[in-house]
Amino acid sequence: MQSLVNMRGGRGSRRATVLSVYYPCERSFRIAIMMGHEQAVTAEAGPTSRFFEGNGLRLHYLDWGGDAARRTFVLLHGGAAHAHWWDYVAPMLVPYGHVIALDFRGHGRSQWSTPPHYGPAAYVKDVGALIETLATRVVLVGHSMGGAVAQWCALMLADGIEALVIVDAPHGPPPLWRRLQWRWRRRAQGGKRPELKSSADIIRKFRLSPPGTYLTKERMEELALKGAEQLPNGNWAFRFDPETRSWRKTETPLGRPNLRRITMPTLILRGAESELVSRRLARRMKRRIPVSEYREIPRAFHHVPLDNPEATANAIIEFVEGLGARRG
Repeated sequence: MQSLVNMRGGRGSRRATVLSVYYPCERSFRIAIMMGHEQAVTAEAGPTSRFFEGNGLRLHYLDWGGDAARRTFVLLHGGAAHAHWWDYVAPMLVPYGHVIALDFRGHGRSQWSTPPHYGPAAYVKDVGALIETLATRVVLVGHSMGGAVAQWCALMLADGIEALVIVDAPHGPPPLWRRLQWRWRRRAQGGKRPELKSSADIIRKFRLSPPGTYLTKERMEELALKGAEQLPNGNWAFRFDPETRSWRKTETPLGRPNLRRITMPTLILRGAESELVSRRLARRMKRRIPVSEYREIPRAFHHVPLDNPEATANAIIEFVEGLGARRG
C-alpha cells in the first residue's frame, strides 16, 4: 500500500494517503486512484453520523457520502450488530453512489424501543422512514437479519427500492438459525445488558455468532469497540438492547415473504463457507425471485461483509452497474 501512496508524489500524495485509509484492499484503492473519483472519501474522519426521526424513535445512520444523483445504497446489518459492520465494504461503493449504513432500532446508536417493539415489521417501518427521509429510491443491501428484513421491504416498500441485494440471509430459518434464535432469547431474559469493567473486557467478551470468520484480530477488536460505549458509571457495555433478541414476544411474526412477488432486480450473495445459508437454499431463492442473480463469495463464512469485503463490494458494483442493461 505504501508504494501506491509514494507513486502519487507531491500534493497528490496526501489524497492518496487519505484514500488508503478507506480502501482496505489494494485493488480497489488502485482503481479509485486511476479513475480519479472525487467522491471516494467524504472526510478523513470517515463517515458522518446522522440522526432522523422514524416511528417515534431517534434513529441513526452512517453517511459515507457519494453522488446521490447516481444512486443511493442503504446497507442493513444483522441481528445484535450495527452499522459499522459495513465499514470495509461501504468505502468501495462510494464512487458508485451515495452510501448509507443504518443502525436498526435498539442497535448501535439508534434509540431503544420502549416498551420493546422489535422484529421484521418494526424494522421494515424504520427502513421506510429512512427512505422517506432520503427522498429517493434506493439499492437496498441487507446482511443476515438485515437481508431477511430487506426481503420484506421489497414487498412492502417496493416503490422506494430500485434493486435488492440479499447477503447470506435465509428465507425462513434453517435449523442452525433457529438454535441461534433460541440461544439469543435465553440471553435476553431479564432485559438488562451486562456491564463490563473496561474496553479490554469488551474486546475479550466480543464474539461473532456464528463464530466462523476470516476477520483479522485487529479488525475484530475494532469492530467490538465500535459497537460498545462507556457508561456514566465508568463501566462499559455493548450498544444494543437485549430485548432485540426476544422480538417474538413483542411482535406478531410476518412469516415468510413470498419471493415470487419480488419485482425488482435482485442479487443473492452467499458466503462459500456459510454455516447458516446452504447453497441449496440460496439457489432455491434465486429460482423463486423472478429477476435475480446468484453469486458465491469465496473465502467467506456467514459474515460475508467482514470476511471478504472486496469481493462483496465488487459483486454489488457489477450488479448495479448492469441494471440499465437489464432494463434494456
